[in-house]
Amino acid sequence: MATESRPTAAPELLAYVDGLRVDADRMDGYAGRLRGAAETLGHCAEAPEWSGAVLERQATACVTAAIQLRAAAAALLAHAEE
Repeated sequence: MATESRPTAAPELLAYVDGLRVDADRMDGYAGRLRGAAETLGHCAEAPEWSGAVLERQATACVTAAIQLRAAAAALLAHAEE
């Protein structure tokens, strides 16, 4: 009985996929830090009124980037395993 062998992804590609995932985690971390800064500034009377909204938009952009990086990593890995 013959078994079908599946190609395995090159180590360089796997390292790149891992790098994308690390970057996604980093972006999630940045989002948390930005939201923390927005909250801290929200309690500071001297902070500009617009600062919280700007920081929240940046945090949302970081979360979006993290989602896209994870999707790119998954797609790249799936393509490599075809």
